[in-house]
Amino acid sequence: MKKEAHEYLFNEAVKYLGKYPATRKKIKEYLQKKIKDKKTYARAIFPEGSDKEEMIDGIVERLDELKIINENHFIESMFHYYQQSLFSIRKIKNKLFQKGFDAKVIDEFINQKFHENPELEVEILKQYIVKKKIADLEESDLKKKLYQQSFSENSIFRVIKD
Repeated sequence: MKKEAHEYLFNEAVKYLGKYPATRKKIKEYLQKKIKDKKTYARAIFPEGSDKEEMIDGIVERLDELKIINENHFIESMFHYYQQSLFSIRKIKNKLFQKGFDAKVIDEFINQKFHENPELEVEILKQYIVKKKIADLEESDLKKKLYQQSFSENSIFRVIKD
């Protein structure tokens, strides 16, 4: 028995979010892919002349209202994961962008983190040096290694100075 397209796509989005945390952008991409899939048309009834983009936007809004998509929680957990992985702030920003977060949201989140802890990247950098056991490298080699990991010049200078 075929379902209404809106209901079918909503259920598919909920199933996807049950398996994987995702951003609004990622869900939109997933639903666009679903609409292009021929199997979807076998399982769902699309009203004549319906705007599929509008339908997707409506579904994402509904997911957001029902708090099924929680980007704030998701960005927090991803940031924490990358921080524990000892990634530089630049690398964390890049990873979050690849995950589908809006650049403006990432910048606001990172600025908030720096407001809470201005020494954030320096602390990550110190942990990175200890974990990788590179503290006894020559200064030039150490700088080179840290630059390769995308740590900021300011943070590297402050750590080496200490």
